[in-house]
Amino acid sequence: MRSNAEAKDDRATCGAGELSLTDPNIGARTRRSSPRRIVGLLTAFGDGGAQHAMMRLRRQLAARGHDMEVWALYRKSGTFDEEPGTRVILPVSSPGILGYLTIVARLFWQLRAKRPDAVIAFMPLACALGQVVARLAGVPMRIASQRGPPEFYSPSMRLADRIAGSTGCYTANVAVSRSVIGSFVHYPSSYRRLLTPVHNGIEWTASTLSKGDARAKFGLDPDGVLALAVGRFHEQKNYPFLFQVFAQIPQAQLVIAGDGPLREELEQLADSLRLRPRLRLLGMVPKAEVNDLLRVADLFVQPSLYEGQSNALLEAMHEGLAIVASDVPAQVETLRGEDGIDAGLLLPVTDPERWATSIQALIDQPERRRDLGQRALARVQRFTPQRMADGFERLLLPSPYDGGAPRLDPP
Repeated sequence: MRSNAEAKDDRATCGAGELSLTDPNIGARTRRSSPRRIVGLLTAFGDGGAQHAMMRLRRQLAARGHDMEVWALYRKSGTFDEEPGTRVILPVSSPGILGYLTIVARLFWQLRAKRPDAVIAFMPLACALGQVVARLAGVPMRIASQRGPPEFYSPSMRLADRIAGSTGCYTANVAVSRSVIGSFVHYPSSYRRLLTPVHNGIEWTASTLSKGDARAKFGLDPDGVLALAVGRFHEQKNYPFLFQVFAQIPQAQLVIAGDGPLREELEQLADSLRLRPRLRLLGMVPKAEVNDLLRVADLFVQPSLYEGQSNALLEAMHEGLAIVASDVPAQVETLRGEDGIDAGLLLPVTDPERWATSIQALIDQPERRRDLGQRALARVQRFTPQRMADGFERLLLPSPYDGGAPRLDPP
C-alpha cells in the first residue's frame, strides 16, 4: 500500500452576518461551513477519463475546504504516483481471486480507520464492490457515478451495479448526463430514484503551439484540411463507419489518436478502402499532450454509437473546433443549446453519404468551420469543473432547508 500526505485542510467559513431565507447564496454558505472527510474510490489508477475526472473533483473539493483523498483498488499505471492525497489498496496491475479478497479486507479496515463521511466511487467495480464494502464499514454517504449507459459495462458488472444500486448500497447515484439516466429506464424504481445528473467538467489550457508547429510535433502533413478523432479502438467508437465516410472525401486527411484490440482489423479495412495514404493512426497520446494534438485539427469527428458524456468532445469544444458528431442522446445533450441551436453538426450514423457531404461542405467553407467552432467554445462554458463540484457538493452537504436529505435533481 502507498499513501501520500492527506490533502491540506483549507477550510472555508461562512461570512459574518445573519442568514436570510431569501439570500441566493444561503445554500453555498451553509454547505461551506461543514467540510467533509471524503474518499474518492477508483477501480484502478491509469490514464483514463474517469481517473482524471476524479482528480479534478478532488482538486475542486479540496479548494472548498473538504478533506478528500483518492484511493484505487489496484494500479494499472503510475500516472498519479506523485499526486497528493492518493492511495493504492493493492499495488498490483492485475489482481487474481486472492488479490480481490485481499482488496476487500484491506479496503474495509482502511475505511474503518479513516472514518470518512462519504465515499464517491467512479468506475463499475469501485461502485459495485467498493460501496458494498463502504456500507459494511459504516460509511454514511455512498455516492456512485455512472460514466455511461449500461452498455459500457460487462454483463457481470451490470448485474453487480444493478444489485448494489437497488439494495441500499448507494445513497445517491450520479449520472454524467440526463441521457445516461434515461438508459436505466428498465431498472428497478429503487435504483432509478437515486439517479441525479452531474455533467462532466474539464480543466483546459490551450496549446501554445501554432497549427504548423503542432502538426510537426506529431509528424503530420503541414498542409491541407485535417479531421481528428480521439478514442479507443472499440465498437462503440464506430470507426469502420468513419472510414467509409472518409473514403468518399479525397481532399481530407483523417488522424485518430487511440489504440485497442480492433487496430489490425481497422488497418485492413483502411487498405481495402484505399484510405491508408490519408490516414494516420497515432496510438495513445498522453493526456498532457492532448491540447497540442487538438491544435493540429481543422475539425473534430465523433461517430460514436453511444456515449455517457465524452471528455474528448468537451476538449474539442474548448479548442474551438468545428464538430461533426453522431446524433445519439448524450451528444445532443452536450452540443444543443437551450435555444435549440446546435454547436456542431449532429448526424445519424446510418448515412455515410450524408456525413461525407457535410464534411466536404465544411472543408469548402472555412468561415462556417469558424462559426461552428465559436458556437462550440461558447457552449462548453456550461461544462466546468466548478459546476461538476457544485453537483457533488449538493449531495455531500445538503442544505438544512432541504430537511438534511441529499438534493437529487430530477432525472
